[in-house]
Amino acid sequence: MRKRSLFLCALLVAFWLAVSAEVDIQHLLVGAVLAVLTVWFWQDLGPRLPRLLSGGELLLLGHCLLSLVRFIIESNISVAKTILLSNPSVGPIFVVMRPPIESQWARVLLANCITITPGTITVDIDPETGQFIVHVLTYKAAVELSNWRIIRVISHLESWKQRRTEHAMATGRSHDIDSLRAVAGDYRSDSH
Repeated sequence: MRKRSLFLCALLVAFWLAVSAEVDIQHLLVGAVLAVLTVWFWQDLGPRLPRLLSGGELLLLGHCLLSLVRFIIESNISVAKTILLSNPSVGPIFVVMRPPIESQWARVLLANCITITPGTITVDIDPETGQFIVHVLTYKAAVELSNWRIIRVISHLESWKQRRTEHAMATGRSHDIDSLRAVAGDYRSDSH
């Protein structure tokens, strides 16, 4: 836990220096004091903080981010062609879709990916059914959205995390919030 606190302090000081745009002793001291106070104030959240990602998870997340950057660039070009050349013509529509994603964090990630990609906006997600309502600039983009590769990448990331959680629960080494609830629930049921 001490390593995580030091790492978080260092990140906060670095952010402070980046925002202040000046590196002198005054800014460094103020940033260090604020970072230490912030980490100390939020220390009770330590057990609830997510664990550090493994190498495989970092590679999958990196692949997801690189895929998203590529899709954003392609979408920018497509939207520019649509607006400047009317090819294909602008015809905004709402699309209702149900991607094969089950966890809430993966749905939020997909919704953000859709929204930051030019030409599409996530309007709503039904938390019970996982149904998305997306506003799309053209019919062509609506057709491509249902087969969007980032959905498969996020689904793969979700299945990777699910397998890791199941393995951690089987070996008794889990520090996820859901596993803490499960452990607390098991403890309470044994005490009665």
